Amino acid sequence: MLQKKMVENISAKEVEELINSHPKREQVAAVGMPDPILGERVCAFIKPKKDETVSFEEIISYLKGKKTSALYLPERIEIIAEMPLTNVGKFDKKRLRDEIREKLRKEGKIEL
Repeated sequence: MLQKKMVENISAKEVEELINSHPKREQVAAVGMPDPILGERVCAFIKPKKDETVSFEEIISYLKGKKTSALYLPERIEIIAEMPLTNVGKFDKKRLRDEIREKLRKEGKIEL
């Protein structure tokens, strides 16, 4: 008998809210990035505050320290200098999804 693997949908907004409390971040946008096994995983784009740096390890450690469920830990973090915006001033998540998809393709982690 085969066991069906349970996959839980994670809201990008919830991941953003968790990371938003980090003292070194100025802006954060979470998006789904392609995954050949699960379909999608979470990538968080972070713009640090001026004169600050932040790493993947630091963010994960921070979230674990807040007792965040492993389900809400981003699989990848991209540090960016400027958050792309739409014409109406919202974070351009389509552009961010395209950007991470292209990076994954160049890294040989996905095929298009």
